[in-house]
Amino acid sequence: MINRIDRYVLKQVAMPLISTLGIAALLLILEKMLSLFDFVVNQGGPANIVFQMLANLTPHYMGLALPVGLLLGVTIAFRKISLSSEYDAIISSGTGLPRLMRPLMMLALLLAVINTILVGWVQPHSRYTYRELIFDLRSGALGASIRVGEFIEVGDDITLLVEESHQQGAELRGIFMERKDDRGSIAVTAESGGFFATEDNNTILLRLYNGRLVDLNESQNKPRVLSFERQDLKIKLPSREAFRERGGEELEMTIPELFMERDNQEWSLDERRAFNGNFHWRLMHSITFFIIPFLAVPMGITNKRTGRGTGIVIGLSLLIVYNEFMEGMETAVKGGASPYATIWLLFGLFTFLSFFFFRISAFKAGGEPLAYIDAFWAFISRPIKRLGKKIMGVSE
Repeated sequence: MINRIDRYVLKQVAMPLISTLGIAALLLILEKMLSLFDFVVNQGGPANIVFQMLANLTPHYMGLALPVGLLLGVTIAFRKISLSSEYDAIISSGTGLPRLMRPLMMLALLLAVINTILVGWVQPHSRYTYRELIFDLRSGALGASIRVGEFIEVGDDITLLVEESHQQGAELRGIFMERKDDRGSIAVTAESGGFFATEDNNTILLRLYNGRLVDLNESQNKPRVLSFERQDLKIKLPSREAFRERGGEELEMTIPELFMERDNQEWSLDERRAFNGNFHWRLMHSITFFIIPFLAVPMGITNKRTGRGTGIVIGLSLLIVYNEFMEGMETAVKGGASPYATIWLLFGLFTFLSFFFFRISAFKAGGEPLAYIDAFWAFISRPIKRLGKKIMGVSE
């Protein structure tokens, strides 16, 4: 059963956790949005496709933000509790620090399940959809937006120039079009017009109003000029290849697919190693959620007299370094190394370090891991400071 202390701890963790997830995801999405808008505009695609692409990138960003959110949420919550003397009151009531880990483990279990669903199933499908959207943009399957004041190629052997474009090409003004074929060319000018869909997905209709058509046929002695109030021209779109099926690389496979295909002899040795490395990385990524609270709690507990906030920086730095090294371990597995001597060994070292800090806070009287870290940093930085003073003395 969840008692009042458990609910209080979860309440203190929830706000910084949600805030961190929201801010991190928003920053990552905004940073990517600028490059996606630039890419879509250069490809001539509709602007609303950017939001579809961002929606398919969101599971990837959430997978990055969840571990950071858990770490910062727990660290900030226990820093607040320890600075307000609530931590001392809870400990004095007979509730030890190991007992306070129960609600955190429940939260870690929930986030681990969410993360497993994200990295195991949602991300492979969303990554595939994202790449399919890029393919469709480059192939023109999404429909090129009309770039005003520029000559653009529409279909086969058709050049179009438009002075004004509204409603994604449904309303065009100041139109010039030239179509060339084996017999000659046709030049058309019109006051207005627009593109409309047809029953054939490979054909679109260009409807023109109030214009002139000049037929420059080589078999004729002189050009034939035709004035019209309305003229419909069917334009056949260039054929394109269908996008490939999902799979073929580890990032587009679900966890069960990776488990099955990593021993499939139909794949090359390098591909099987890539499947194996990514499979172990995804398992490790989810299990790490159960270790993060044991690092975050001692990084959050601080001395009320000093009020040092270095634990937040140190904890976040350790998690970032751990993730960077883990990506290197996955690369090593792709090169032929054993996942147990790389990925799981690093996971073991991270677990040992986290439990070491937690043991100091939980079972040592007055234990404060940050004091050990500060002492270690002072030992390392002392020679550097002495060298800096000597250099400054020589320069003076």
